[in-house]
This record gives sequence, C-alpha cells and structure tokens, in this order.
Amino acid sequence: MNESNKTRVLFVCLGNICRSPLAEVVVKSVAKQRALDHYHFESAGTGDWHIGKSADHRSASKAIDHGLDLSQHRAQQITDQNIHNWNWFVAMDQANYQDLLSMGADASKVLLMRQFENPTNIPDVPDPYYGGAAGFEDAYQMLVANAEGLLEFLELQH
Repeated sequence: MNESNKTRVLFVCLGNICRSPLAEVVVKSVAKQRALDHYHFESAGTGDWHIGKSADHRSASKAIDHGLDLSQHRAQQITDQNIHNWNWFVAMDQANYQDLLSMGADASKVLLMRQFENPTNIPDVPDPYYGGAAGFEDAYQMLVANAEGLLEFLELQH
C-alpha cells in the first residue's frame, strides 16, 4: 500500500525517548502480526529537549528484551505547525492529551493509550524517565495490554 494512502497514527509523550517510541514499536509489531498494513505509525514528543536523539537506553533495552528494535529511532517534536499531518494521536498521559488539544488537534482524533483498558477510569502510562528499570517494564506491559484495544478501535474507524 502506498504510504500516502495509509492512516497516520502518532504516539505522543513528553520527550519522545521513552514511552512513545516504545508504544510505536509495540503497536507496529501487533499490527504486523495482524497483517494490518494500512497504518503508518510514528512517535513524537511535545517538548524539544531530545530532538534528533536516540531512544533512552532503558527503553531501547526493554524493546530488545521483547524482540523489538528502537535502534533507528530519532526523537521528533509535534508542534502546532505539523499537527495536521496526522489522522490520529495517541497520548501517553493527560498532560500530553491537553498539549495536543492546545496545539489544535481535533479532540475526536486524540486518544489516550490506556483508554481501552477500563473506560470509566482512564489512567496514564507513567513516565519512567526518572525511575528505575522496573518503570520501563511496567510501561511496556501497559502498552502491550492496550495495543489490541487501540487497533480494534482504529479498525472500527477505518
């Protein structure tokens, strides 16, 4: 399928080195297993601190532990100038969600990664940056637990 015909989905966190790149490769892997090739997945941060940098070594290590690859990741920033390049946004937490809305994203196209877990309680994917290795495993498990639900939702919208 031509890239320009694909539904563009952007995973968003604060710096684009921990949660959103991991979410990108997790969901991309599940989509590939399900032969859903009509999506283009990327990730970005709302902040500019890490633009052009690799994924955090702890996220990259967690990806490797689970057979995924973040070696080619380079952090990028979502801004109000490029916000309209995407069909869907998947925020890692409420702050990212609000940042996307303030940049002009259509609220009906902004999702929270964990909203498919329990619709009455929408928890965040906590930022593991300042914590230990266990936080990265927790984040990975949350992303895996929600990947199918996210893809099922997107398929219903397709």
